[in-house]
Amino acid sequence: MKRQIKTASILLISIVTLTSCFKEDEIVVPQKPGNVETVVIEMLPDYTIQSFFSLSEGDVKASNHRTDWDIAMSTKPGDLTLWLNTSIFMYAARTGISDFSVPLSTTGWDWRFDASTGNPEGNAIGKWWNEDAKGISSNEEVILIDRGIDPDGLPLGFLKIQPLIDPVTQEVSLRIAKPDGSQEKIFQVSVDPLRRFVTVSFENGYNNPQIEPQAEQWDLLFTTYTTLLFTDAGDPYPYLVNGVLLNDTLVQAVLDTVVPFAEIDRERAESLTLSSSGDVIGYDWKEINGDVTSGNITYTVRSHWNYIIRDRNGLYYKLRFIDFYNNLGKKGYPTFEFQRL
Repeated sequence: MKRQIKTASILLISIVTLTSCFKEDEIVVPQKPGNVETVVIEMLPDYTIQSFFSLSEGDVKASNHRTDWDIAMSTKPGDLTLWLNTSIFMYAARTGISDFSVPLSTTGWDWRFDASTGNPEGNAIGKWWNEDAKGISSNEEVILIDRGIDPDGLPLGFLKIQPLIDPVTQEVSLRIAKPDGSQEKIFQVSVDPLRRFVTVSFENGYNNPQIEPQAEQWDLLFTTYTTLLFTDAGDPYPYLVNGVLLNDTLVQAVLDTVVPFAEIDRERAESLTLSSSGDVIGYDWKEINGDVTSGNITYTVRSHWNYIIRDRNGLYYKLRFIDFYNNLGKKGYPTFEFQRL
């Protein structure tokens, strides 16, 4: 996605497919429907918290501050795609330069952010490695990074990075510095095949412990992320939204606005075509009231929007949101009902 507009009033994986996490097709024996459960997720009014939720266990498996990491790498064999932390409004620009010592300006580049669908075609950095009979190697291109904004909306500045691959061990590292070349450092990236991707902080290196739980442990990520909104005239502009992304290696979902929540059963769920697009649930289960450019907005939940979800265990659930505010009237507390079908 190409950057269109970036203003101080703007407040906020996509994420790639992990082949090793896919299960073989299996027959899931229908069970008696579960009880309707109600859950509140604490993103907080400034949306600083990311939470990984398990439908089968009905609780949050892990939470973190959205500034705890900066960049993630795919763990799929043969795929080294690097993904930006779009929850803090990050961008990347390809430079075509391989000499890391060259000082770089931050203007005049084609700045892009990662598409929230998780489709690799929407990845801002793109393929930075080469493959041949001898293995994989880095093309050594230097990538400029706009680090995004902090929770107060203030810019975090710029870096340049150069992904590298050891010719012997095939291990990946990230060479990082300020655009002028100062404060250079190198961080090693260790692959954990049980996760969709592994994360790195530009401040502290490889996250230990890792941010995201193992792929087999969660279904839904409640987070802020970057996407495109449109003006009344139809012009696109990037904006930080607050919603839900899928564990898109194992989980699928679809929106159903036809059948009321109470009437949706397993037969209805199995009749629908589900998607593994990362933002199929997304953010627009709530309606925005007011002017987004000024930040003077309120939210109304579309409680008649129902989501059918096939979880990481192959079980079907129905889910609908019923609120975005807590009992004190503070935003950032998405509340939803869900039931195993």
